[in-house]
Parts: sequence; C-alpha cells; structure tokens
Amino acid sequence: MADFLYKGVVDWFLDQMSQEAIVPGDKMPSLRALSKQLGLSLNTVIHGYELLSEDGWIESRPKSGYFVCHRSETKPALLLAGDELRELAKDGTKPAWACLAHRAALVDQSDAFLSPATRQEEVSLPVLGKGHLAAREAVSEHLKGLGIKAHASHLWLGRSPLAIFTQTVQTLTQRGDSVLVLTPCDPRITTTLQSLGRQVIALTAGERGVDLDLAIRCLRDKSIRLVVLPGQFSFPAGQLVSNLSLRRWLAIIEETKLPVIEWDLCSHLAYRAGSMMTYKSLDSSDQIVYIGGVESKGVDRSASWCLPGKHQALLEGAFLGADMALSDAQQMALSDALQPNSKRSLTKRAREVWANSERVKAHLETRLGEHVSFAASKGGMSLWMRLSKPLEVASMTALLASFRHAIVPGALVSHETDANHWLAVNVTLDDVEPLAKALAEHLVVDEVKPIIEPEEPSIEKADEQAVETLEPVEENEQAEELVEAIESDLAQPEKEAKKSRNATTEPLYNPMLDLINHDFG
Repeated sequence: MADFLYKGVVDWFLDQMSQEAIVPGDKMPSLRALSKQLGLSLNTVIHGYELLSEDGWIESRPKSGYFVCHRSETKPALLLAGDELRELAKDGTKPAWACLAHRAALVDQSDAFLSPATRQEEVSLPVLGKGHLAAREAVSEHLKGLGIKAHASHLWLGRSPLAIFTQTVQTLTQRGDSVLVLTPCDPRITTTLQSLGRQVIALTAGERGVDLDLAIRCLRDKSIRLVVLPGQFSFPAGQLVSNLSLRRWLAIIEETKLPVIEWDLCSHLAYRAGSMMTYKSLDSSDQIVYIGGVESKGVDRSASWCLPGKHQALLEGAFLGADMALSDAQQMALSDALQPNSKRSLTKRAREVWANSERVKAHLETRLGEHVSFAASKGGMSLWMRLSKPLEVASMTALLASFRHAIVPGALVSHETDANHWLAVNVTLDDVEPLAKALAEHLVVDEVKPIIEPEEPSIEKADEQAVETLEPVEENEQAEELVEAIESDLAQPEKEAKKSRNATTEPLYNPMLDLINHDFG
C-alpha cells in the first residue's frame, strides 16, 4: 500500500510500466478516467500526475493530455562547443550528391501528410508567383505563433525550401564568396553552398550555443558575405536557442549589415509547450531572409515559405524565374494543415512525432544499451546519437545500403574531429526495429574483432605461466614444444566455430589444457 493516497497513482504507473502495459510515447488515461479506475479523488490523481511529471516519467501537452516519456538509463551524450572555425573543402557538387542520397532521412516519413483531402483533377495551372492570398494568410497566422509578424503580401510560397535557399544564395552572393554557417545543421545547407562554389566556414554550436566572440572575430577578419543561422531544433542537435544568444546575434547582424538566412523547418516540432522564439521574430531591421516549411517523403507532399525582408526587390525576380509555385491542391492541403483544429493539422502531427520519438529512443536504447547515448533533445526531426566507437567503413556502407531513409552519418552533419562517432536518426520512422537490429549486429561485430586478434599472445602468456613449475633446463624445451603444438592447432581455425564462440558468453576453449593434461598428467 502507498503511504499516501496520491502515491497510489505512482505505484499504478510503475506497475503498468513494468508489465509494458504502457510504454514511452503512449498517452496516459485522462485524469477523470484514472480517478474512476483507481477509486481515488480527482485531486489525488492530479497530485500523482504532478509527481510523475516532476520525475520526468510523463509530460503534459496542451489540449492533448499527458504522455509517457522515455527515461534514459545511460549517461547523455555531450555536445562540446567547437573552439575553432573550419573552412570546408571546395569539393564542388560531390558533397551535394552524397547528401541527396540521404534526403528521405531529413524529412517526415509520412506519405499521408500534406496530401490533398480529396483527389481532384487539376483544372488550372499552378498560381504564378507567391501563391493564393488565402494560403499565405494561413502561413502568416502560423508564423504569429513563432513571434513573427508578417503580412501575407510579403510571403512567398514554394514547393521546396532548398530551391528557395539556392535562389537566395545565388542572388545575394557571388561564386568564391565566404559564407559563415552555424553547425551542426541540415547538411543540405553546407553541401548546397559548396556545390554553388561558395567558401563555407563552419562554426560549431555546443550545449550552450556558439562562441560569439569567435564569431565576431571571424566577421572582422574574414570577408564574410552571408551568414546562415539554423533555427530552433536545427537538424540534428534538437536544442533550444537561448533568448540571450538570439539577441546577441541580432546585435551583431544589425552592426555588420550582412544578409542573413534563417533556415527554420522544425519550429513546429517542439517537445514542450509554448511558442518558439526565432531570429526573425527579433529582426527589427529586416536583414534576415526567413525560410520555413514542411517536408514529407511523398511526391508533392512538401511546401515552403519565405520572408525576403529588405531583400524583397532582389529576390522576387529570382523566385519568379525559378517557377516554384504550388498547385491549387497543394495550397489547399497546406492551408488545411496549418489550421489548429484540422484532423491533419501541423500541431497534431507534431504530437505524433513527439510520441514516436520517445518510442524510437526507448527502443534503440533497449536494443543497443551502453553502445549508444543520445544528446539531450527538445524537438526536431531526428535524434543525435553517439556510438561508443565509430563503425568501420564496411559496416557503415552495409548499413546505409538499407537505411538511407533512416540515418545520416555524422560526418555529413558535423565537421568536428569526433563526427564519425555520431548518427542522426529520423524519429518519424514507423518501425525502428530493423534499424536497431542492424545497428546491434554491426556494433557487436566491430566490438568482437579486437578481442580475436590478441588471442594468440594471450595463450602464449598462459603457457609461460603454466610451465613455471618445471625444472629450468626442461622448462624452456617443454614450453617451446607446447607453443609450437598450440600454434599448429590454431593455424587453421574453423571460422564459423570461432565466430559462434565469440558471440556467446560461454568460456573459450583452450587447447593448452588438453596438452598439459596429456603430457603431465
């Protein structure tokens, strides 16, 4: 029995978790339903839920109820702030092709999201230019929740955020210009800049953001022509940007008068309630070109929007020439998704992604245990997962052959020295078990290999210890005979038997023992 009535709620919850009747990501029973089920007062159940929330077991989501969280048993992976600027190699379009292969892992895996409610024949061409006023007004209302006050007449709609980004970069900079980019970020940002012939200078953000003094020195000493700032929950760190950091960056931007692009495709994927601050929401001088949107792996299931700010006159010609307009059906689907009460609303999808993220994290940690740890995340499209050791090239190649839609190698996302330890895992996957199984196999294989290699010398050492009781003259002769016999036995081992022994917890067979028993009784 619980000491206090409200602890009965905690006891019930822990019992349900132990039986796996409820798992991370599940929705908790409503307060009234559980009150009736346990025969406790409503106030008692409320107090119990508060205790579970304080301990991190559950989380309240506005207008949705309480959801079960994943409580990690491993130490979280730490993101250390970079202490230097890195100039990325000018590899042309090569990085862009590598990143393009992983596009599915960067977007929502849902085929249904942003699909037209009813299929109807296209009787009209896509709207020229910005898009329908009604659709732009829906986007404008959505941006108000991010603190961005934007008139619908200033918005541009398009099929692809990357197309808008490309047109903006080509218009505001020249080939060979230097661009400062905060990383880790969506890898399409850096690879696109490289393919366009821009010199990319990466500045790493850690647990507490970037070193702003280093950023100021970079802007002072190098001829920077453009700054790219990933928005809240920038892929894949999934971290909030502090208000102080936002305001300091705005002060820097207003002083330098440099054009800035804010890439913000994940603000709607917050794991906690409350509107998210953006750089654009504090941009009083209109220096920032704001690019947002929603992406899905389905054909024609993506939409993007852009606020050109003071660069409107320069960019509108580029946007018109790129012919990025959405069709009527796409704009209707976007408008519907931005309505909070819609069955397929963006807010509802965000709750689904959050719940699925908790399940993915719990499943991976259960499967992989101490082999992995996760960086603390507040939202976004992916988990930033650190491996205990980098995968070998062959293992990574085999893994990517089957799971390009699910993971992005850390080296594409980060440019730090430990990038190969990291993987970004898409959290919208319907079934993460195949990925978890494959990762477990590769991580275990990679861990076993170094154990096999020193097997011979360890036996040699054991031989020397085993024959220490022999007389000095005979000791060397007998030891040499033992070693030669053992080496001949081990010269042609059966690979399958060797593999199975290493894959289990059973003790390894040692032929030395048989030799000792035979020769010395």
